[in-house]
Amino acid sequence: MDTLIFGGLLATLIALYRGASRTVVLGAWWAVLVAVTLLTAHHLTSGLALNLSY
Repeated sequence: MDTLIFGGLLATLIALYRGASRTVVLGAWWAVLVAVTLLTAHHLTSGLALNLSY
């Protein structure tokens, strides 16, 4: 999970460094934010499900 997050942030940083358009940088940033939100929600719900099973 951390690798995907850091990879997305690295891709966004590379887009900034290369001088990509604002739309590309914002699109990459929003994609990373959505991925982080979904991965965190999955991580939290799977952890809660395991704790509530006993």
